[in-house]
Amino acid sequence: MSLNEIYSDIIIDYSKNPKFRRVLDNSKHRHSKNLSCGDEIDIYIKIEDSIIKDISYEGKGCVISCSSAAMMCETLNGRRYDEALKVIENVLKMSHKEPYDEELIKDIQVFSDISKYPMRVKCFTLSWHTADDILHSEEKT
Repeated sequence: MSLNEIYSDIIIDYSKNPKFRRVLDNSKHRHSKNLSCGDEIDIYIKIEDSIIKDISYEGKGCVISCSSAAMMCETLNGRRYDEALKVIENVLKMSHKEPYDEELIKDIQVFSDISKYPMRVKCFTLSWHTADDILHSEEKT
């Protein structure tokens, strides 16, 4: 598979979709930056009664970074806190070519070959690591 094949229609559509691209007031927030390429992202998560009630992102970056963030928001929105952590764990495993639960991450598998491109893995995982940081900080409060 070539790098061009990674940019499927699905990925490009998600990168252009503004549905989850917004600032979310009164939410947990983290800013992250990929020093390798300059991608920057802000993730916002509202958690009520251990459920992700809303999630969004803002930032600038490549198609992979933006589409990954949008797909992450769609995937985690409405999930229980503990379930969201499992999804994130499995997505990160997939990105590093480790065994993962295909049923749990479903549509995110469009990125399953990302592990062949180490510099793109960082773009893909930026939003997932940022959301993981937010959720793990929620454990401590």
